[in-house]
Amino acid sequence: MLRVKPARKPTLRTSALVGLVFIAGCQQQVKPPVFEFPRAEQTTKAPEPPIEPNQQPQIDVLPKQIDWNRGSREIARTEISPAGRDRTQPTRQDSQAPQQEGAISVNPSTMIETNETGSSEAIALAVRPSIKPIDETPAIAAQPTTSTDLRQPVSERAVVITGQPNETQLTIDDSVRTAADKLAENEPELAILTINAINPKSLSSAQRAEALRLKGEAYRQLDMSIAALRFDAERLRYLDDQTLSKATRNILEALADLPERLRQDLSAGTDPLAGLAHALSLLMAPSEDGIWQWLRKYRTHPLLRAELPEYSFLTTINPPKDFNVTVLLPLSGDLGNAGRAIRDGMLYEYQRQQSDLGVALQILDTEKLSNTDTIAIGQSTDTEFIIGPLQKDKVAGLLESKPRVPVLALNRVKTDALDLPTPVYSLSLAIEDDAQSAINHVARDVDQPRVLVFHADSSLGERAANAIQKQLTAVGGSSGGQFTLDSKKPETAIITAFGVNDSDNRRRQLSKTLGLRLEHTTRIRQDMTAVVVHTDPKRAQQIRPLLDFYYLDETPVYLIGAYRPDINEIAEDLRNSQLMVTPWDLGTEEKQMLADRTNAQGVFGSLVGIGIDAVRMAMQLGFGGSTSIRGQTGFLTLGPDSMIQRQLSTIRITNNEQVIATDWEPAPTLLHSELLDAN
Repeated sequence: MLRVKPARKPTLRTSALVGLVFIAGCQQQVKPPVFEFPRAEQTTKAPEPPIEPNQQPQIDVLPKQIDWNRGSREIARTEISPAGRDRTQPTRQDSQAPQQEGAISVNPSTMIETNETGSSEAIALAVRPSIKPIDETPAIAAQPTTSTDLRQPVSERAVVITGQPNETQLTIDDSVRTAADKLAENEPELAILTINAINPKSLSSAQRAEALRLKGEAYRQLDMSIAALRFDAERLRYLDDQTLSKATRNILEALADLPERLRQDLSAGTDPLAGLAHALSLLMAPSEDGIWQWLRKYRTHPLLRAELPEYSFLTTINPPKDFNVTVLLPLSGDLGNAGRAIRDGMLYEYQRQQSDLGVALQILDTEKLSNTDTIAIGQSTDTEFIIGPLQKDKVAGLLESKPRVPVLALNRVKTDALDLPTPVYSLSLAIEDDAQSAINHVARDVDQPRVLVFHADSSLGERAANAIQKQLTAVGGSSGGQFTLDSKKPETAIITAFGVNDSDNRRRQLSKTLGLRLEHTTRIRQDMTAVVVHTDPKRAQQIRPLLDFYYLDETPVYLIGAYRPDINEIAEDLRNSQLMVTPWDLGTEEKQMLADRTNAQGVFGSLVGIGIDAVRMAMQLGFGGSTSIRGQTGFLTLGPDSMIQRQLSTIRITNNEQVIATDWEPAPTLLHSELLDAN
């Protein structure tokens, strides 16, 4: 090059530089140097120092700055929702195996062993423990052929904690004592976590009473007085007669200091605190009908054996033999088919319940009732409970008349803001339940999820998107954006949401700058934990492959409203997806029993299921049973706003097209109805 004329040296240098750029560009054919959306921030916990022999272990389970009042309205209601999620669960990225809800991991080196079924093995908490559930994965059929074959029970979970080698496990009493020590040290959060780590089935009545007392004191230290009262009232079940009277009177005095509206809210449940709040209202405003309702609903309430003289009126009157329920449904007109489908489900459940509980059921056609007739039913002394109506305008008309008996409305209505003398509940097949269920499933897999939402261009789609955003806030997650799917070109929203155009534009700009034609593979945004899509069954088969076509890769997809009975036949188009479905869709015993009923098939099948759930929930509310039950349309839980929330099941379709069905399993707690009488 030294022999080249000076005038040509700049040209050769420029050509050499362009050649180097061209070579570098060829090496980046797959992943060009482009800007990307930032990934969701993740933190890695530093390894803990070893514990000295004489050093007192410091249990660092929660950050010191924790918002224990998040969701405080829910904890303040009269019955705990078992579907809530413990926010201490780590992300999937931080653990090789998923942890069950409520799991606490403090020292990863601590060993875990499987407990024998039914064992009440002691739990060691004096060392740095690692508490994890055993048998987390449900037993599932490998390749089911029909939807009814998809359902498999989830194995019973057992918890056992072991410490360092050659150490003996502590007893349950030691665990309770550890919680008491944490309270004395003004660490109520750790006290609650210590108690929650105990397997409730392993507790005796005395241990259960002490654990509930400590839990109440812990919430009192956190300035959550209503939650504390709930645990105090639950504790009454396990007290002997000598201490029961004083403890009951203390709770009643605390309730008397509360605003009347708050006492009415507390009366809406079925647990012991609800019974005390209701009894206090009857003491202030006696009502023979109200006393009958109380005695039927709380026939085993601890107040009846507390021997408080001022409440003797509860023991001097006998309730009626039959529980009179009036059902208001459209059995004719435009909604006649829907009303008759619900009626069929109600009659099926009524036949099952009537012999055990003594129920008198009256079903009326709302299309043949005037507004005056509906109001008169709400004020009648011939009924104790109303189920219905179905239409929202008729529900509003009934509630405006302030009925004298409890109402279970079969529509989604906000009742917590109404000033009503009796409880009003809401049960329906609302899209909001499907949306909240999807987020709850996402939140079980990863902490603080960031979710991208696609929804149909309709009012139903807007409702689903709004419910998703609300539930994301409740679980501590965030939104990755909401996008409306065009009915003809859904790919338009997908391209925009994933940032495909942005990636292409960066490639064009770089090519223009370098003056070269670069080859590249589009890079989409990487900050999405999951994608939730609200659509119909037909379009889901089109939209799901589009997501993969635009480079979604392994990000999980949750589909709302996309279930269809032939799901096995289209599994290829729905790989790496989870569909929100009701237990009725999966095939329940009740569905099989009603297979010969015309209304139980096709589009009206879910309405038959909601009819079964309505009667069962009415019996639970009327006779004081648990308001968290496994229903035909989901796992039902009475929410803090008097709405009965439905947590749906899922159908998961794997990458190799396996179809796996899973029911929602709530985490057991001290107040779980199935554990109240466990030994």
